[in-house]
Formats: sequence, C-alpha cells, structure tokens
Amino acid sequence: MKKINIVGIDEEIYYDETEMGMPIIMWVNNKVKNFYMTLNVKYGSIHTEFKTKGSKNFLKVPNGIAHFLEHMMFYMPDGQSAHEYFNDLGSSINACTTNDFTFYEVFGSHKFKDNLNYLLDYVQTPYFTKENVKSEREIITEEIKMYQDEPNASLIFKTNELLWHKNKRKYLISGTVEDIKKINVDNLSLVYDNFYHPANMFIIITGNFNPNEAVAIIKENEKQKKFFNYEKPQIKSEKEPNKVVSKYYEENRNVSIPKIKVTVKVPLTNFKEYRKDELKLYLTFLLKNNFGLTSEIHENLFNNNLITKPFSFTANIWENHFTLTVSAETNYPDEVIKEINKHLDNMNVTSEELNRQKKILISAFVLTYDDIEEVNTLLQDNIIADNMLTTDTFKVINTLNMETIKKIMKKLSMIHKTVVVFKPASKNS
Repeated sequence: MKKINIVGIDEEIYYDETEMGMPIIMWVNNKVKNFYMTLNVKYGSIHTEFKTKGSKNFLKVPNGIAHFLEHMMFYMPDGQSAHEYFNDLGSSINACTTNDFTFYEVFGSHKFKDNLNYLLDYVQTPYFTKENVKSEREIITEEIKMYQDEPNASLIFKTNELLWHKNKRKYLISGTVEDIKKINVDNLSLVYDNFYHPANMFIIITGNFNPNEAVAIIKENEKQKKFFNYEKPQIKSEKEPNKVVSKYYEENRNVSIPKIKVTVKVPLTNFKEYRKDELKLYLTFLLKNNFGLTSEIHENLFNNNLITKPFSFTANIWENHFTLTVSAETNYPDEVIKEINKHLDNMNVTSEELNRQKKILISAFVLTYDDIEEVNTLLQDNIIADNMLTTDTFKVINTLNMETIKKIMKKLSMIHKTVVVFKPASKNS
C-alpha cells in the first residue's frame, strides 16, 4: 500500500489496487466516528455508443440506460433489496448517475466490514428480470416527469440542448420517457457486462476506519468472485462544433419571477498549455470577481431591484470546450441579459483581488479536509477528470498570478453564447 502526501497540508492518501485492477483510495480521519464509502463506475449517461472487443461496428444503447442501470442494481437475487440490508445495519445509502460516471455510496458508523462487503456485493451482482425492469420503468417515468416540471432543472436541460450539437451531454441523464421504453434486460446486461468490471471501477473510503483492514476486506471479497480479463470498450467520439445550436430560447413556465441563464461556449484549443484544474481556478475566479457579491454589476442591479437575489455562476471544463455560465432571477430579463453580456465582454481583475481570492481558496481547500464526504467527492473528481490523484492543489493555488490571468483573458472569446429565459406563464393560459 502506498502513502501519497498532499502537498502543503499535513494530509496523506492511502492507495492500493486489487488483483483485477480496481484502485482503492482511502483517507483516514480518526477525529470522526463514522465512515463514507463510494464505489464508482466509469460509466455515465454520455457512454451510449461503444464498440466491444471483437465487434466491427459501434453499438447504440438507449439514452438514460446508465441511470436505469443504477436503479436496477439495488435488486438482489434473494429478494431483499440493498436498501433493506443497509437499513438493517443502520447505515444510509444512495446512488447517483452523472454524465461521466455512476457512484454508489454508504454512510455508516459501525459494522464497517459488513457495510463494505455488501457495497461490493450488491453492485457486483447483476439481477435483471422483466418484472423488475417494468417496475423500475414506472418509477423512473414519474421521476422524469417530476424533473421536467422543476424550472431550475429544466433550465439546465434546455441550456445543454442549445449548447451541444454532437456532445451527448445534450441529452437528459435520465433519458426521456420514450427513451426508457427501449430499455430491457438484454441491453442492461450488455452495458453491465462491458462496464461494471473492477478494472473500470474505483472505491474511495474516507473517515474513521483501518485502511489495512479495508484493503484486506476488498481483496478477499474479489477473490470470492469470478471476473474475466477486462478490455474496456471503445467509446464513440464525435467532433463537437464550436458554435452553439441556438443563441436564444424563451419559454413560459411555472415560475413567478423570470429565470435567465447565459452560457458561453469556448474551445479549449487556445488553452492547451494550462492544466484543467489550474484553468478552472482562473475561470472561476474571473466569474466570482466580476459577478460575485462585491462586483459592480451585482451592487448596481441588486441595489436598483433589477435582480431579486445574487447571481449564480460556474465554470466547467469538458472534453474539448469549457463553458462559463451566469444565472439570475429578474423581472427585467432583457436589461439584465444586456448587462451580463456587457460584463462578460469586459471582465477585469486586480492583483489585490487575486491575492484575496487566493487566501479564500487556500482556506476552503484546507477546510475540505474537515469533512469526510467533501474529501471523498474531491478524490472522485480527481479520478474522473484526470484519471489520477491531484496532490499539488495547494501549490497550484499559490502560483495563481496576474500575468497568467491576463493571458487567459486575452484569449477568451465570447462569440459562441446561448441565452435561455423562462418567463411566468400567463394566468389565462
């Protein structure tokens, strides 16, 4: 077992691998009484076209199948659901499907071995029947309808539709009601057999536990199961245009105050010299400095009642593009969109503001290691984004500088942009 030091702070990560190639990543905190485990599968909603070993053509499975499969994993052959088992242990469990991966989580405070063994067992025991598929389809159908009625979720879904031409992030993670009608035992088994292998998984455990015991439990559990030698399927990739699908979309929805989301799509071509985590820090800082609580636009619009609450903003880095998003609630959408666009085109920063934000980022990073769930999520993000643990975040934050941020600002292009507006539906409609 390796010990990996996190540079700049007195923390270390334990690392090991199973015989089948599953990484085991652990962070121990003896100050708490509980533990948090995530079993992560490198299979998400965007992986719907792939070529398996020996096949000539790409296979296409329905959108939403990753999320459907997540639901199906809780069924067990003995008739007891995973929920029931963990509930009897007094532990809390959940699962989540993202665009890029699926994870299964357990939060507990005692019976560590039982929790860990069963987490591995239920995720690594496929049990698909026509009856269970039918039952789960009804549940997921209601879930999809619920999210379609939720304005904030719909705003994100619509923005993705308008941003992406080829990138499968344009589709709902859950799939549509029509998509999930196509999901059956056969295509669920196809996906499971090709992606739910230890070599395509990784487990993260954080909290109060013995890492040597954890490794022993995981390796012994794997020995009790039969796994084939793994060759990951080739995921189909398509070139994504730099342009957005549509520049503007407006819809009447069940909102009392109009909601707007302005998103800029920028190709990564001119930013290849920067690490993704470094670039994201700079971009997030630019957004916070220009749209945060102390920004000129916030003070002006909020004090004049043009926005009803602070802006929300985010920078995301994808395969070949990054996006900058600013969202607001306002009774004057046209005026606020105009102001957002103006400030996006004229972002600025001072060295004093940069130094202040660096101190805030360092403080936030150090405080992350007070929370076992936050550390687990941080390690998840490292593996999914870079396929490795990031150990020098502290150093990266410390080296943020004005010269680099000015270079990034010069290269920023706001040409490719989409705006989504949800306005209150007419009372008469």
